[in-house]
Amino acid sequence: MSVYREPHAPCGIFCPQCPGVKIFNCKGCREQKGQIKDFPVCKTYECVTSRGFTFCYECEDFPCEKLQPIVNFEIFLPHNSKIYNLLMIKKLGISKWNEVCEEKSDLYYKGRKIHYGGDPLTLEEKDPNMYKKKNNK
Repeated sequence: MSVYREPHAPCGIFCPQCPGVKIFNCKGCREQKGQIKDFPVCKTYECVTSRGFTFCYECEDFPCEKLQPIVNFEIFLPHNSKIYNLLMIKKLGISKWNEVCEEKSDLYYKGRKIHYGGDPLTLEEKDPNMYKKKNNK
């Protein structure tokens, strides 16, 4: 089990996608016991480990405010995917999620961005007439 969970922080972040790995030479939350460089120990890490869980989704309070996106870290894309990753780990199991998480993470971070109000290509494919009327006003 530990080999499979190592690249995943208790909060659901897929560590290889986290800038802390490159910027601070972080080895991951689990190996560093929730502390990166000189930063305080992560409150989410402390919460999960103090309750004896491996991941946040195991807690009866999931999802809680500790998983809320943090304004200071909005540039760190992995923070945007925590809940999704945790739900997929819960749904698929950690072994199966490990088989697809890198591909899913690449798609999320490097794929085509969806615009507010929907992706125009998707909307056009669903209802070309509605899309043309909306954009030709």
